[in-house]
Amino acid sequence: MTTRQIKIVPKLIPIFTGDALVRAAWGGRGSGKTRSFALMAALKGYQFGMGGISGTILCARQFQNSLAESSLEEIKRAIEAHDFLRDYYKVGEASIKSNDGRIAFQFSGLDRNIASIKSMGRILLCWVDEAEPVTETAWQTLIPTLREEGEDWRAELWVTWNPLRENAPVERRFRFSDNEAIKRVEINWLDNPKFPKILNEARLDDLRNRPETYKHIWEGAYLTAVQGAYYQREMLAAEQEGRIGRVSR
Repeated sequence: MTTRQIKIVPKLIPIFTGDALVRAAWGGRGSGKTRSFALMAALKGYQFGMGGISGTILCARQFQNSLAESSLEEIKRAIEAHDFLRDYYKVGEASIKSNDGRIAFQFSGLDRNIASIKSMGRILLCWVDEAEPVTETAWQTLIPTLREEGEDWRAELWVTWNPLRENAPVERRFRFSDNEAIKRVEINWLDNPKFPKILNEARLDDLRNRPETYKHIWEGAYLTAVQGAYYQREMLAAEQEGRIGRVSR
């Protein structure tokens, strides 16, 4: 196979090097983890398909009421940025499939679709983004579905999240587990060599004016009870003033 070059956040390179059953990354806003995992998911699908392996790349979140709340746009952006991926995939308004018919991306919310995921055929890779609220029941149902394997590969679980609670199932399962099959890393804005100027301005504004929540939002710290009350007030005020919007992660 022809060698292809891509660029991801350097701190994540060891996470995607070598064998693992789980590849996990957590941290605050602006780390580049979501875009890096989206690119690697598109690349993994390409590698499977070019290797003659057919199946599904599942992109899941705990809550997904529509495709607008999924990882679809992140995957599309990754594909569009690389000629060889653009040539390999057929990207529709609501779908991503390989031109050779071997690989299809599926986007699902675990809270509503976990039963259908159990019966989904041949999942090669599952990436759970925004995984902090995923319940223990969902993990117990999802993980056994990742059972596909071949001569030199096996299905993997990828997990990314912004920490909120130390006792969250995602923390216990993947951050604090002693399972050697998990490759994991904490990653924050300082680790991102392409941290955008516009996000840095937002970061500095939070540091000056909202110090109670700064470490949670930007440094990946847990949200304490006092911070949580402050954060809820700020979010309510922002919503009422029309300041809620999507930002790059």
